[in-house]
Amino acid sequence: MNQKDKQILKSSAMVLADQIASSIPVLNIAWGLSKALYGAGMKLRQQKALEWVEMVRDNPSIFSEQILSEEKFQDGFVFALEKYLIERSDKKRKIARNIFLGFTRAQNKEEFPLEKFTHTLSQLNEVDIAVLRDVKVDEQGSNYQIYPANDNRIENIYNLIGQGLLLDTTGNRIGYPQDSPFVKASLFGKEFIKYLTNEN
Repeated sequence: MNQKDKQILKSSAMVLADQIASSIPVLNIAWGLSKALYGAGMKLRQQKALEWVEMVRDNPSIFSEQILSEEKFQDGFVFALEKYLIERSDKKRKIARNIFLGFTRAQNKEEFPLEKFTHTLSQLNEVDIAVLRDVKVDEQGSNYQIYPANDNRIENIYNLIGQGLLLDTTGNRIGYPQDSPFVKASLFGKEFIKYLTNEN
């Protein structure tokens, strides 16, 4: 694909995103506000902007007219779209869409931890996410290790503990410091893990 074709493809993504947004009249408020605030960034990341409005278009049962017209939803839309546009990872953008769908479904949007979920996601790398997917969220004992004994993902486990997704239940055990820590999912971690799949 030559440079001209790439430019045409980029331009058409934004036009398509605008068309989708205008075909959902109530979305125009949140979309217009986002364009006013992040217009330059949206032009540079048109494919991501298109992914975002396609998510809205493809979920009409979630994005009802009533939801789209709520100010709390519109504020969340603008915040989440900004973070979405700067996310480099395709996998993390998919999780970000799941989080936003959860926010949209929430009865009390003001209490939904959209900012905390989004910030936490931005702090994780691909291996952290893979480790988090391996966590047994229902494990309540203090003798649970995601990966028993030595493992090359110990640093990732400690990163998840640092993010508040896991609780370190190791305590004063006898053993080598390089052993995998004993953990359990925090309440925040259990909620966050739901958004790693489409089953939220």
